[in-house]
Amino acid sequence: MSIKNYFSKLIFTAKISNSPKSWISFIINSKRYSSKFKKGNLNLKNNETFVYHNKISREKFDLYLRTFKGDIDIFYEVFWKKTYFDHLKFLKDDLKIIVDLGAHIGMTSIYLSLRFPEAKIYAVEASLDNFELLLKNTSSFKNIVCINAAAYFEDGFVNFSNDDLSYNQRISETGVSTKAISIGSLKENFGLTNIDLMKIDIEGGEIDLLSKNNSWLSSVNSIIIEIHHPYSLADLQNDVQPYGFIITHNEDSVLSAIKN
Repeated sequence: MSIKNYFSKLIFTAKISNSPKSWISFIINSKRYSSKFKKGNLNLKNNETFVYHNKISREKFDLYLRTFKGDIDIFYEVFWKKTYFDHLKFLKDDLKIIVDLGAHIGMTSIYLSLRFPEAKIYAVEASLDNFELLLKNTSSFKNIVCINAAAYFEDGFVNFSNDDLSYNQRISETGVSTKAISIGSLKENFGLTNIDLMKIDIEGGEIDLLSKNNSWLSSVNSIIIEIHHPYSLADLQNDVQPYGFIITHNEDSVLSAIKN
């Protein structure tokens, strides 16, 4: 990491930390994590978890982050790097319904709640370990509804791996049997007729989700998606263009699509 980025992180975390103790703990644990990550000797079975007290946009909330599972990386990605900031520029401020597929431990749902405080956010996460932290991290955000299921093209059960970094877990041939929910059932269960924004980061599951049984796309106004090999920009365009979407922003593997 460059000296510039290092000091930028220090200043940022000091600004949002609601106590000096919380800030110091975050800096120390960030270093502990990055050191082991760079050396390739992370113990992914180590569930050491710290609670950090934060204040962003006048909202005070606690975040439960596992030191050695990759949670700290996702925090920085969403709040410091502002991965979704440019993608949201294309959207109006009066969003009512947001669906977060692959909500992990809640970083993006919280970010979207702070950005769109009047919106109802449905956070869908398959991993039970992640989901338990998702519940804790979003407990002070009354507009976030948490759902423990894998977003899929049909209802049923899928195998879900949990032997990797917390943000790389995915549907696989082996793993923990996990409830799968289609977007049609999600809409029906919660009475959703229209979805203003859908964020999708489901580690390759977008291939089936967007190409099969995808008529629900007609009720979605905008999408922010992280795509994973072998799914490509061309595949995304092929799946969403019939429903009136155009790609508006493409940065790294994160793309935006809105209705014409």
